[in-house]
Amino acid sequence: MMIKNTTSVGAVDSATNKPQTNAAGSRRQADSVSTAEGQRAAALVRAVQATVGNSHTSRLVEVENAIRAGTYAPSASQLASRLLDAAEIDARLQAMLGG
Repeated sequence: MMIKNTTSVGAVDSATNKPQTNAAGSRRQADSVSTAEGQRAAALVRAVQATVGNSHTSRLVEVENAIRAGTYAPSASQLASRLLDAAEIDARLQAMLGG
């Protein structure tokens, strides 16, 4: 392969020195970054975690009380389904990790 034109590299350098313009020909405004959206998202995540954490904790207390009272009767099919789901997840993770 033979390279004939080596001056095109200079054309790239001159293009980078020009100010950027939009379709109307005016200069574009500089990009800006704001952390406000990130802060709002973090606050929303904290609120959801607090709600979920409270409902999960209250559910655990209910189950514990039912076990202590001898009234807890889990569904055999639900237990079997959850055990199989957990085994499937474990198998997939082991396959992914090469174990």
